Amino acid sequence: MDGKQFHLRSRLVVAALAAVLLTFAWVLYDLQVVHGSYYLEQSTRKIANTETVQAARGEILDRYGRVLVSNRAGYQVTLDTKLMGNVQGRNDTVLELLEICREQGVAWSDTLPVSGRVPFGYTESRPFENVTTDDSGVETTSPSQLRRLADILKLKMPADPSAKELVAALRTYFEVDEAVGEEEGRALVGVLYELALRSKDVARTGYVFAQDVDIQFITAVKERGLAGVKIETVTVRQYETASAAHLLGQVGPIYAEEWDQYKDKGYSMNDTVGKDGVEAAFESVLRGTPGVKDIELNQSGKIVSENWHVNQETGEVEAPAPGDNVMLTVDIKLQEVVEEALERHVPGMTDETEGAACVVTDMTGGVLAMASYPGFDPATYSQDFADLRDDPLKPLLNRALQGLYAPGSTIKMAVAAGALEEGAITRTEKILDTGRYKHYDRIQDQPMCWYFRQYGRTHGWENVSEAIRDSCNVFFYETGLRMGIEKIDTYAALFGLGQKTGLELYEEAGEVAGPEVSAKHGQTWYEGDTMYAAIGQGNTKVTPIQLANYIATLVNGGSHYPTHLLKTVKSSDFSQVVEEYRPEARDEINLDPANMEAVKYGMGMVASEGSAAGYFKDLGVKIGVKTGTAQVARNSEANALLVAFAPYDNPEIAVSLVVEKGGSGTLVAAIAAEILDYYFSAKDTMDAAPVENTLTR
Repeated sequence: MDGKQFHLRSRLVVAALAAVLLTFAWVLYDLQVVHGSYYLEQSTRKIANTETVQAARGEILDRYGRVLVSNRAGYQVTLDTKLMGNVQGRNDTVLELLEICREQGVAWSDTLPVSGRVPFGYTESRPFENVTTDDSGVETTSPSQLRRLADILKLKMPADPSAKELVAALRTYFEVDEAVGEEEGRALVGVLYELALRSKDVARTGYVFAQDVDIQFITAVKERGLAGVKIETVTVRQYETASAAHLLGQVGPIYAEEWDQYKDKGYSMNDTVGKDGVEAAFESVLRGTPGVKDIELNQSGKIVSENWHVNQETGEVEAPAPGDNVMLTVDIKLQEVVEEALERHVPGMTDETEGAACVVTDMTGGVLAMASYPGFDPATYSQDFADLRDDPLKPLLNRALQGLYAPGSTIKMAVAAGALEEGAITRTEKILDTGRYKHYDRIQDQPMCWYFRQYGRTHGWENVSEAIRDSCNVFFYETGLRMGIEKIDTYAALFGLGQKTGLELYEEAGEVAGPEVSAKHGQTWYEGDTMYAAIGQGNTKVTPIQLANYIATLVNGGSHYPTHLLKTVKSSDFSQVVEEYRPEARDEINLDPANMEAVKYGMGMVASEGSAAGYFKDLGVKIGVKTGTAQVARNSEANALLVAFAPYDNPEIAVSLVVEKGGSGTLVAAIAAEILDYYFSAKDTMDAAPVENTLTR
């Protein structure tokens, strides 16, 4: 009996153990096989994060819908030191990444104002303080970003450290191994400096280590398995034209000193923004709306999941929305012709020729072309920046908007128009060119006409139209003195000379000669200075875009429009017109049409029978022109200028040209003739309108 009970109990125990084992096995099977991937994902889900995703910028197009700037897919590298382990692991990872960059020729972001090579030196004159100006115009100093960071980190170094001492202090703070070489260590602390800026809230978000990297670089990084080095897909600006570099502008990262102007507009520090040109002028239109992405990472930094963030209040998915598209007034084909003409003609005009600029506008201020020579390719701007910056010819300077030049004889139409309106002269009155202007008794006070100085002859008796044709200085000396400097300045201002034109891009204002301007320059104003102001010399300085705008105002009936680049803004899918520019005149000069016709007639004679007539005889359209020569310095070539409008009877465009040290303004006529010839021939050969049901923009 006892044996039977023992066996029964044994069987029960075995059965119970078997049941337990089977249950345990089933649980393990369920955990590891049936739901293994789910629980693995849950177990590795450690880090939740949100990330701002930039929207694709809108495209920039010319007036006919030709794409000038678009987008392409690219890659950028960001760093997360939390995933790099301890200090030594972080330093080793960054050093290895820098090695890959050198091997692949990839530039990384480094704003530490210290040179990269021994002996170290500061790349900014005052890297430990910023000079600002308060409301009273007094200079004050405030701690710079570098000083602020040094104070936060409590770097042990002298109060006014040398660049070498700063690098040494940063090496100590970031625990850089002594075995790391000087230049390699400088590169390392430059990256760690950038990371420290963001960790101390000098800048708000992550550090973009490198932008627009290629597949070879990405492959090299992946092969090394560098923890905390993240490759992200982004959109990169792509230029569809090699022209209009000064006009289109560039995009770039937000610099720390710019952060205050962007932080309240919903930007993150990693955003790309327009830095200059159209990209900056229409930033709010082109930018679009960034999105927010929820990201979960495991402990090694691998992405476990990512989804667009859902706003808890509105329930809306916060995906990025592309920016709107900007259509400009510019005709890119005309722009290319202008740039090619400058490149071909300007270098050989004189031995001293430096730069040039040309602006073409319509009669309501729309810029059809705007070129500055020498220029550069916008697609390679970043790679070429150092060479462009150091080039003595200053290719980065937009001479069309920022070049200030004496207008020379091109100002004579404004003086003539004012004199006619004020009754200082009449349309039929003739003034005798005596070679020397004998208003003053002393011969040294008697300025000469250019014609007398060059040929020893005079123009004789001339009316206002003939004086414009021949650019007779004696006529305008007399006219200027009759008007007085106040009236000259008044009409110069009415035509927009010495003032910003209203363009969306940055432009210089310049100035028009007069007593106040002379006082500003520490000079004494004399009555005789009025004579030189009347022929565009002295302290008068204007920009090429002002000259084009002035001629348009002169020949369109006296309506003074601001210049502009915007034609329309279209939605991201081109389905709607979001905004359309409607020209509105700043003011109306209300010039007597008969007076204006007399001035125009003089310009028409310059083109048909003046010194530049040979360049315009084959255009097939009547035009008006005025050349000018403005002395820069003694024993130096003069600046050459030209203004024009066309057609004569119903003006459509105004042109201005300036060639620095180009000699005679007549030499510029060849450039103007090419531009005008293209403009009128292109009107007849434009592509036919698309057929019905063809998709267009």
